[in-house]
Formats: sequence, structure tokens, C-alpha cells
Amino acid sequence: MQRFDADLKWTIRTVRSRRVPISNVALTLALDHGKLTLSPLNFAMARGNVSSDLLFDTRQRPSLVRYDIRLSPTPLGRLLAGWGVAEAGTTGTVKGRVQLTGRGDTIHDSLATSNGRMAFILPAGSLWTKNAQLAELDIGTFVQKMFEKELKEPVRINCGLIAFTVRGGVGAADPVLIDTSKNVVTGRGGFSFRNEGVDMAVRADAKTFSLFSGQSPVGITGTFAKPGIDPISGDLLARAGAGLGLAVVATPLAGVLAFVDVGDAKAAACGPVLAGARASAQRTVKGDKRDDVGRGTTAKAEDGRGNPGEAKAQRKKFLGIF
Repeated sequence: MQRFDADLKWTIRTVRSRRVPISNVALTLALDHGKLTLSPLNFAMARGNVSSDLLFDTRQRPSLVRYDIRLSPTPLGRLLAGWGVAEAGTTGTVKGRVQLTGRGDTIHDSLATSNGRMAFILPAGSLWTKNAQLAELDIGTFVQKMFEKELKEPVRINCGLIAFTVRGGVGAADPVLIDTSKNVVTGRGGFSFRNEGVDMAVRADAKTFSLFSGQSPVGITGTFAKPGIDPISGDLLARAGAGLGLAVVATPLAGVLAFVDVGDAKAAACGPVLAGARASAQRTVKGDKRDDVGRGTTAKAEDGRGNPGEAKAQRKKFLGIF
């Protein structure tokens, strides 16, 4: 890259994509004595626009790489239609920004050493899924959804924030916090650009009383290329064991008590959420500091091989698309 200079303007009308429609790509490339910039690199995606500025400076060794990617408000229904989200009935949108700086002579190396922040904001709206795996886990309704393969009404989102602070190539939830009409969804743990592993713990606490609530973790594990969902956790098994024990020593009705959710989840103040604030700035609607969101660190330190630590926080089924 240091042996020649270059200047390029490139436009693309449409891009063939299996899941997300992409069109109107506009790229301006400049290479000057080993300093490559893609600025701007813009394209339309699902009735939203992505604007980005990328820098690859090979004059420094290893190369200095900066990513600044911005997503304008984009309809969730169109964006996620390929993953079982229905456009009809989904009025929610998402906007976000990714800012990362790292060093390396490949994309992987630059991300594996990167520092920065990733944040995606969900304003008020609704989300209608066609796949039961994308729905909240509340055993009383989950079985019905599982057999019918669709929701009878959309999930009402008041506000939401999916954000990660990245340090040394490891991203930690900071925070994952989604306030819906019935639940408060929180997440801890994170991911690693080093080995492309994911290890998160997500749960949805009810705002109102629920007689049959799994109150169980949902683990998001695996890799970027092949993520996995694990709704059966130690917490859920422990609750099932407790329920069985109560049923044996007392009555079958007593066994149900292990699955009762008193509905004490504290609704989120949407101001800090919509501002994309860090976990430390998140509050309840009463102004109290939240103690149920990540604090900018993974649940457990990485091991020496760069694997993300196992998320020890409780997990519960949530809107799995996130």
C-alpha cells in the first residue's frame, strides 16, 4: 500500500443479499503514501441509511485502524424480516453507532485489539414475531406460542438500548436494557473479537404478577458465525427441582410456587436509554440507580487464551433477535 497512491469513486445500485436488502452504495477511496481512507462509505439498508468513515494507516506498524459506522433510524420489520419478524405490526425502529480503534494488519487483528463503543437505540414501537424462539419466555404463554408459531399481538417496546464497551477486543454489555409493556429485559456478559466467541446472560423480569414464569436464563453462546441459544440453565433446573421437592413434601400446588414471579421489575427511565448512556447512568422511572445492568466488564475475566468468561448472571428468555 505504501508503493502507490490511488483515488476511486464507486457507486453500486443494488447488492444481492439473502436477508437484508442493500442498495445505493457510494464509496470514496483515497490512498496516500500508505494511508487508506474509505470516507465516506454509505449505503441504504432496509429503508435506513448507513454512513461510515474507515481509516487504515499502514505508515504505523502495526497498522492503525479506525471504524466509525452510523446507522440512521431503520424500521425493524424490514431489517429483520429474514429472521422471522413480521413487517405488518412491527413499528419499532433502531439507530446506532459503532466507534472502534485498533491496531493490526488484518481486519481481525485490528478488531482483536480494538477499544471503543457500540450502541444501538430502540425508541418506542412494537415488534411482532412469527417465530416462537424470538418471543419472551413466560411458560404460561410460551407453550401456546410454541405450538401456534406466532404471536397474537405485538411486543410493545417503550425504549431499549443494546450497547457494549470494547476494551482490548473484548466487548462487555454496557448496558443491554430493553423496557417493554410487560417486562424489563437486561443482559450481562459480552463477546470477544479475539476468537469471535459470544457468552451472554439475558433475562426478562415481569412488571406484573405471573403464576407460571420460568424466571430462567437464556444463554447466548457460540461464535459470530454460529451463535446458539440455551434457554435451559442451572437456574431453571434448580427452580424445577425446588418445585418438584415442594410438590413431594407438600402438595402439587406448592410446587407451582417455585415458578411464581411477583412482578417487581422496575421500569426503566427512557431518557438515559434513548441517549445511549452507559450502565452507570441508567435509572428507574423513580430516579433510582439501576443495579441490574452490566457495569462495563464481563461477568468473568477472560482466560489466557482470549476466551470470553462464562456469564454468571441469571438468564431468561428475551427477544432473541437482539
